[in-house]
Amino acid sequence: MRSFSRAIIIICSFSLLILSPIADIAWGLTETAQKIYKRHSDSVYQIQIIDISSDEKSVIGSGFRISKNGLFATNYHVISDVVDTPERYRIEFHKDNEKKGELSILALDVAHDLALLKGESSSDPVLTLGSSNRLKGDRVYPMGNPYDLGMTIIEGTFNGRVGIGSYQQILLSAPLNPGMSGGPAFSSSGKVIGINVSVGGNDLSYLVPVEYLKKLVKEGIKKQKSQEWRKIIQDQILERQAHSIRAIVKADLSLEKFSSLRVPDSLLPSGIKCWGSSEPENLKENQYYSFGRKWCQSEGDIYLSSGLFTGSYGYSFVWMESESLNALEFYKKYANKFSKSKFYPYATEKEVTEFRCENNFVKLANRDWKAAYCVRQYKKYPKLHDVVVSLAVLGEPKRGHVIRTGLAGIDENLTKLFLKKLLGGIQWID
Repeated sequence: MRSFSRAIIIICSFSLLILSPIADIAWGLTETAQKIYKRHSDSVYQIQIIDISSDEKSVIGSGFRISKNGLFATNYHVISDVVDTPERYRIEFHKDNEKKGELSILALDVAHDLALLKGESSSDPVLTLGSSNRLKGDRVYPMGNPYDLGMTIIEGTFNGRVGIGSYQQILLSAPLNPGMSGGPAFSSSGKVIGINVSVGGNDLSYLVPVEYLKKLVKEGIKKQKSQEWRKIIQDQILERQAHSIRAIVKADLSLEKFSSLRVPDSLLPSGIKCWGSSEPENLKENQYYSFGRKWCQSEGDIYLSSGLFTGSYGYSFVWMESESLNALEFYKKYANKFSKSKFYPYATEKEVTEFRCENNFVKLANRDWKAAYCVRQYKKYPKLHDVVVSLAVLGEPKRGHVIRTGLAGIDENLTKLFLKKLLGGIQWID
């Protein structure tokens, strides 16, 4: 979990349960939760990212011991500063406000927000990794150290998985809190089924399925011996993006009417959600224009650094028309629509280059369109790009259509496959 002064993935919730005899009675923790806490809390720690210059914690999260030979698990976003600027930070693990030791990074899985850490061998108890194969309604027990207040346990409900293929998360009805990221979530039998990772608000949270952690333990340690972290991170993001684009290309294409066009519905219902809106907009007496918008966005961004999420993609369709505006007034409003709907993440100049844009005219759905293709590069991950494409139909003085799409953290070659799928089926119908 990021500290309060940094980007925080898990947001504030007031359903905090501090485990103590008094809290047990007041909040009604079940007997199962009490037993799990008593049996396994000695294996769960606070992870602190220490600023070397000040020798004070900069970021707090949670983690847990999974082997006698010193293996710990947590989230990537908890320890990302150490990857980004290792000369400034170190990792420590604490128990009951006491430092227990230092940790180093052993293996990463950025696409699933996981990290394996290495400490000294110990006879301290370890947790057993189970299975996330649960039924909806099963009880789940996340543990961690929220807000630097001490180790806590909460009780929630398993509600299935969300995501695409081998990049999924567990949907959990439970109020995770800042500082619990990287902690274990237990089944009723006391085995780890997932790792706390983020929250969606209103007691809706997410876990990383434990199977991804098992795979990282089995394969990541061997593959990542070189510890070229930036190359490893870059390759993992590209692999996940390729997985998503391949799924989109293979999916059946369903078209729906959108004003004068037939456009794709969700390109991938399991990973892309769509919304829509339409309304007239009054400019002044007897002058107005109407517009409508449909936009679709992927779910499950990848945490790259404290100021940058990537791995997203989305697209939008906008129509507008007016009988009362003259051609010049309409063109000004239309051009404004062409410049909006940004499908790329916020990033500073330290992280990305400026966008390079090319403008051209293209044929689409038997109409002429103005097209803009813009791309920027990630400075620390040179194979990653953000790509934005905008198209506006020409030749209609009182009616317009704008199509805009963007992909973040992508190989440019994959962009071509995505655009072919998105634009290839569009039809003009009147």
